[in-house]
Amino acid sequence: MSSTDLPATAAAGPAAPRRRGRPTDVDPERVALIALRHFDEHGYEQTTMDDIAALAGIGRRTLFRYFPSKPALVWGGIEPVVGRMHAVLDRAPGDRSIRDVLADAILSSLTLPPEAEEATRRRLALMATHPALIGFGLVGMASQRELLVDFLAGRLGLDPLSLRVQVLADALSAANFSALLWWAQHDDGPPAPVVVAAMDEVLRGI
Repeated sequence: MSSTDLPATAAAGPAAPRRRGRPTDVDPERVALIALRHFDEHGYEQTTMDDIAALAGIGRRTLFRYFPSKPALVWGGIEPVVGRMHAVLDRAPGDRSIRDVLADAILSSLTLPPEAEEATRRRLALMATHPALIGFGLVGMASQRELLVDFLAGRLGLDPLSLRVQVLADALSAANFSALLWWAQHDDGPPAPVVVAAMDEVLRGI
């Protein structure tokens, strides 16, 4: 029997093995922005993960690899922000004031390209109307707070567990988040100046 007598699949040889792992062309932030826009138009509770996967043109399993739940998708932008803040605090010169270093960290972490700023605003506006989402993100917020504890303790020469360090870290972390929630609903400009202004209110008198 010649190759021309074989079924097409046999003549073509064995099928190429299926590729495994995450598709290289999936942009998690693009997927998140598609979902966040849909939430605004059609409702957060009314939108399913299957809806999001279909809108983004990806498989359900692929979506769950990046975002295991809708709350995780809403909070998906916090890790890069904390990472940029970490980098600034770690390399800050010792002769720069606490206030100026923190302002630098805020400006670096919250100076965003247009689509990322849109996603951030939509995320925060959604949190403001769905308080349960804030509770989901407490772990992510805790990582930012720990950065502040380490930085303040080092600059003030105090034990990280001291009352002053703990209270200041809590106050700054809460003020930053409160300012972002306010910005998302009331300010059309970039978020960083609003957060710096909130920080200044906390640091006033130090």
